[in-house]
Amino acid sequence: MIWIKFVKKLIKILNSEISPNQIAWGFALGAIMGFIPTGSLLSVCVLIIIFLVNVNISSAFLGFAVFKIISILTDPIAHKIGYSLLITNSSLTSLWTSIYNMPIIPFTKFNNTVVMGNIILSIILIVPIYFGFKKFIVFYRTSLQQKVVNWKIVKWFKLSKVYSIYDKYR
Repeated sequence: MIWIKFVKKLIKILNSEISPNQIAWGFALGAIMGFIPTGSLLSVCVLIIIFLVNVNISSAFLGFAVFKIISILTDPIAHKIGYSLLITNSSLTSLWTSIYNMPIIPFTKFNNTVVMGNIILSIILIVPIYFGFKKFIVFYRTSLQQKVVNWKIVKWFKLSKVYSIYDKYR
């Protein structure tokens, strides 16, 4: 049932009149939140930014869900990046030590190699994620929207009892 809800949310977001910029920035910020650990100070800061900035919150949570799964697959790469920054590169040791000794910064968990690698990955990927998702939204709205609405499974889903009950109590 969760997949039905997920697909319905995605189609609802794509078919809405919300600006592609707001949807894409929400998705990109959600991607950052998906890459970094959920219990860290960084995830709380990104969540606050999502609520303060004019982005689509549903697309942010969609991006979070998608990139939380992707981050599991990219953890070995993130570990290598974090290890090279935190351990291998000895010229940065004094920087990391001074940052770690700051009052609130240790709660970001940046001293973990996987976390540091995922922070770097999310910083690198935020712009491609934004532009890629924005391009997908524009492509969907111009080329695919009418085709998706006319799919038999979408029509069946809208006519089914499950949809009407679900839509009634959402």
